[in-house]
Amino acid sequence: MSENRDYGFCPRCGALMRDGVCSSCGYTSRPSAQPNVPGGAGQGNFSQGNPGQQPYGAGQQSYGAAGQPYMQGTPYVQAQERKKSKKGLFIALGIIAGVLLLIGLILAIVFFGQAVGRAVISEQSTSEDSYDDYYDDGYYDDYYDDYEYYEPSEDDPYYREIVDSTRTDLDYGISWIVDSITPDDVEDYCTYYSTYPLLTGGDGAYDAVNDTIAEKALEYKDTYSDYSGGCTTYGYVTYMDETRISVVFQHSIYEETQTIPRVSALTFDLETGQEITPDQMTEIDDELVMRFRSQNETQNGSIEFIDNASDEELLALLQDPDQNIFFYSPVGLEAGFNYDSEEYGGGWVTVTLKDLAL
Repeated sequence: MSENRDYGFCPRCGALMRDGVCSSCGYTSRPSAQPNVPGGAGQGNFSQGNPGQQPYGAGQQSYGAAGQPYMQGTPYVQAQERKKSKKGLFIALGIIAGVLLLIGLILAIVFFGQAVGRAVISEQSTSEDSYDDYYDDGYYDDYYDDYEYYEPSEDDPYYREIVDSTRTDLDYGISWIVDSITPDDVEDYCTYYSTYPLLTGGDGAYDAVNDTIAEKALEYKDTYSDYSGGCTTYGYVTYMDETRISVVFQHSIYEETQTIPRVSALTFDLETGQEITPDQMTEIDDELVMRFRSQNETQNGSIEFIDNASDEELLALLQDPDQNIFFYSPVGLEAGFNYDSEEYGGGWVTVTLKDLAL
């Protein structure tokens, strides 16, 4: 029995059409039995298929004339891929969020542990037992073994360094004064600092002495800003008894490339309130220069300036009230001077004259 068939070629994929229906891609030239809807055949889009026909993309694959898979179902497949892409994005974002949460949790635990550790250390540092244990464990033993605070004695062969030799068994006492100037600009390192002693007690009997001490201690206050780094002055009570007191000042003048050290000293007769001058302490003559050279070699070793200076130059410095340094210590009378030389630099030097101890 013969059947009338309408054959032709699919205008979309080129495959054989039978009765107006492409056997390859499902394209049909027949009028659709369904109402025209957006995306339907009436729009020139992919057909929804005939009743009873399985839609393309639901498990079927179509091939074109070239034998390659025909992407007629692309809109459907792309929709599926978009859904899968969004799902994958959500999964990736979830993983990243989880990782960040885990990192945050780890950091929180670490910071919490550090805070607890600091709290424990802080608590221990305020504990007397912990403090004692810390310093009793020998940690600083080597440091204190190497460092020995100098306490001058009349039995010493010479005065080793300028230190305080204060007493509390006298009719007068010592009060320490601090005078300082700090610029408002934190990057300005030109500062001034001075600390010095004043005598207390005596119902005003030491006013003149204190005025002289303060004047010498503040010698550089008005001119400290002339130096790039300013100036510091530290005062010392090197000797004190009921009738005499010696006060020494170590000045440091800070230039851009060097620090200029200077020393000045005052000694007072407390019964009269008058300053005792160097020539009242000892004869400043050629014999003193000879003793100075000999004692300097024993006490200080070789100093180029002194080794190369003439006796006349040394005598002039020992007699110069602006340069000489004379004061008492428990060891004896200290005699010396400040010096400044283009060839040998500057500094100060003193020697101990033990037989002139008070």
